Amino acid sequence: MDKGMDENEFLYQFHSLLRSDVSELDLGQKINLIRALCVEVEQAKARQLPAFQVVPFITGRRPIDEAAHPGLGSSDCTGMILEDGRSANNQSYILYYINGLEPYLADSSEAVSIDVTLSFTGTDGSQPGAPISGWDRRLIEPLVFAPSESGLPNLQAIPIHEASGKNLVLSLSPNLDFLPGNGWDWDDLDERVRQGATDAADPFTFGHMFSQIVKVTLRLICHGVPLAMAQTDIDICDQRRFGSLYQRIIECVIKPDTEQQVRAAGRQNVDYAYHPWFPVLLIGSEKANLYTDALIEDIVYKKRHLTDPRWLMRVGLYLELLTCIGVFEAVKGELGDLLTPAERAAYEKSTFFAEIRKRVNIPGWRKVFALRDIIFPRFGTPQTGPVSIINLLQKKKATLEFLEVHHDDLKHAIELAGHNEYNAQETWHRVFRDAERAVLSKTADAFPELSFLDANVKDFILWHRKGKIELRGMRWVPDYLSSFFGDQDGLFASACNQYRASMNEVAEWAKHRHLMDYTGEECVAERVCLLHAYMSGQEAQLARLQGRDGYRNQLNVNAKLPQEYAASVEDVYAMLAEVPIFRMLTEEEMRHLAHTARQIMLGPMERIIIEGREGSSLFLVAEGQLEVFVRQPDGTDRLVDVKNPGDVIGEISLLTGVPRTATVRALDGAMVYEIGKKQYEPIIKERPAIINELAVIMERNLQNIREHRDTYKVESKTGLEKESSALGHRIRMFFFGGTET
Repeated sequence: MDKGMDENEFLYQFHSLLRSDVSELDLGQKINLIRALCVEVEQAKARQLPAFQVVPFITGRRPIDEAAHPGLGSSDCTGMILEDGRSANNQSYILYYINGLEPYLADSSEAVSIDVTLSFTGTDGSQPGAPISGWDRRLIEPLVFAPSESGLPNLQAIPIHEASGKNLVLSLSPNLDFLPGNGWDWDDLDERVRQGATDAADPFTFGHMFSQIVKVTLRLICHGVPLAMAQTDIDICDQRRFGSLYQRIIECVIKPDTEQQVRAAGRQNVDYAYHPWFPVLLIGSEKANLYTDALIEDIVYKKRHLTDPRWLMRVGLYLELLTCIGVFEAVKGELGDLLTPAERAAYEKSTFFAEIRKRVNIPGWRKVFALRDIIFPRFGTPQTGPVSIINLLQKKKATLEFLEVHHDDLKHAIELAGHNEYNAQETWHRVFRDAERAVLSKTADAFPELSFLDANVKDFILWHRKGKIELRGMRWVPDYLSSFFGDQDGLFASACNQYRASMNEVAEWAKHRHLMDYTGEECVAERVCLLHAYMSGQEAQLARLQGRDGYRNQLNVNAKLPQEYAASVEDVYAMLAEVPIFRMLTEEEMRHLAHTARQIMLGPMERIIIEGREGSSLFLVAEGQLEVFVRQPDGTDRLVDVKNPGDVIGEISLLTGVPRTATVRALDGAMVYEIGKKQYEPIIKERPAIINELAVIMERNLQNIREHRDTYKVESKTGLEKESSALGHRIRMFFFGGTET
């Protein structure tokens, strides 16, 4: 430091130097800069650096929850590139917060700023960050969600001096921010990213597996000096290309193979819908379309039909690549290469495809390709249009073989997508029901043979159950039908049962490898099946299942529900008044909690709490019943309690932050309200005297849990002691950071 210059003057010069080009400084100035930086670091240590963190993604929550339910929002973990006509409201939100900013604003609020860098890191996050042009340390203003009567997100800018203690919002537009030509140029990207493009000049082509993991780096700056940094990843996929490889199978495999068989048989004008592969591809594509629509609703429009859309998106993406590349490799000898030269080079050389190459099942798909023969009419068997009725059985046989290999690919897709121990079961329920919807809505198109049959015979083939020949008053069934179909389920039941058996087998396989987890004896139980509810006349159950997935009561994939139901503040207030840990609150405090509680609609067998998971909220049961399970040493789940309307679950985690001690799921659907730590925290900090009373109530609750669970020891799971004084200490630790306020 120069002689005679005080520290404040020196730091002023230091910050002036930071705003200039360092390369133009002489040696003395550079030395002074280094010295001043050391002074700045020491002062920052003495002041205590502010907390600066990204709010993580939490399954079941959405960013916009933050507007009406402070503390219960979470960052988006994924985004989608959409068709231009659908991209207007397509935003991805990253939530972040700052605490302890006040000392840095003492001189001037202009001294503090926030910047962000967005970087492409490849489809698997393995590439060194390649910053996106225009997003390298871009300054951003603090934004917060403001309440909106329309229910749509409403962002509001706030001054930096008001940002401390709030969950702030970084708003990104996937179509605008991650595609070239919208404020940045393709040529400005890192060369490694540009080299990966295979069919267009953008970062989301086949060579990139239609996706990029974007690293988001936020920095808190004071006088040009970084004080803190926070990072997160957001998975961006190009929805416009989803399903394009399946379509290539239809265009480049099914259609030409049909034409070849028709010529060889000396026939003409036979549609490719009669090809044995057609049903599984049509129904499979429809299933993918349905869950892709669910992904768009959840990712873009922030609905809550999926607990973790990112995992499903990745599983679906890897499954399409594994299955379609497997088919392309299997038929290459007969039909030629169905990959373009650029795609072939990327597939064989790119590190992104290394794990795909290891898992592609070429022998399995060759076996499936062998089951492609169309059965044309023969003497002695009935004809259904241009083919024999036996072609129906050929389609069924090919479909079952296709599904067997396809579900082996599904296992590998789960491996590549990564483990999901907390919400895979709910995702599996949704995907299975979308498979049922696809079967029910596309079977007529998949089996045009049926249009040539008598209406009663058609019903028999579609709806009859194994071993039951009569159907809807039919007293006589043709011999050819009873011999072909009497000892097996009809097309609807057969397809849905096969999907369920396959998905349960995959789930069990994945559970044993710790890739996913589920509660109960099987992942997809009969109680979550649409077809079972429909055929057994359970209209209420069918309505609950449809409603959970965003559909109206009937099995109509075009009948979507309107906006989600809004919570009643008065109903929540009335329930709060009956909960012991809220009885000591004032009316104003309880109304605040009631106003900010988050409503959650649960479908049949859907879990709301999972044993061992971190948590800091409780749930009030408003409607329905909830089952409470405890995982046993042998891996089975033991039912230990049933919660009814008015009951509370999760209060231990709300007050102490300990991991969940049980798994809780809806029986036949339920509605609950969630209250989190951030909503309850101001009350405790304003009136810490209530902690002792809370501790006494918690001790009684723990004792009740012990009595319910016999020998199951809650203390071994939570680390809580019996004495209420110890519980009071844990509550103080959780809300006051260890101080004995």
